[in-house]
Amino acid sequence: MKNKNNKGGLLNATQQKLISNMTKKFMGSDVKLRLLPNNGIMINGLEFTVIGESIGRESSKGFAISITGDEIDKDRLKFTTITMKAGSGAKNTAITKRLTRALKSDGKYAYQAKFPNTFIPEAEDLSGMDKLEQLMAGSRNQFVFKLTPYYEGEKETEVMIAFYPYESVLTGAATLYKKVTSNSNYYADSLKK
Repeated sequence: MKNKNNKGGLLNATQQKLISNMTKKFMGSDVKLRLLPNNGIMINGLEFTVIGESIGRESSKGFAISITGDEIDKDRLKFTTITMKAGSGAKNTAITKRLTRALKSDGKYAYQAKFPNTFIPEAEDLSGMDKLEQLMAGSRNQFVFKLTPYYEGEKETEVMIAFYPYESVLTGAATLYKKVTSNSNYYADSLKK
């Protein structure tokens, strides 16, 4: 954006802050999370990565992640652990939690991991960077989850992964649907078609 009063032609810090504040006022200031799209498929016995990030304001109340689906209800798809790493940089440590199949109030089952003491940072404004710069910079507001499905079904199935902050469960949640297969040669087989 050009600014006649600014010799460099870009917005100064005060103007950028004003625009940021106006955007928050217009878009809302809830704690919000999102799950980044991933074209991969979950394969029996292989670790799968899901990345979530903060797109709202900060919160110290933490979040949870849950996995649901028909084959989980039928106890044919299992998960044992989930490992979460928050933010970017080598100084972050991974937190591994055991996943248990829990009965929900609607009579269906879910695997859930709770991270009540994990800080959710405010969304970063990376609008001044191009895509490569954003990737190289990493992100302090990202959460990387690693989990391994154990599935022996003959057909592919689908799961829903939900990522939600405790402070605004209804308005800040994100969901992602992923296919799961027991075919360990899924990618090789798909190239033959």
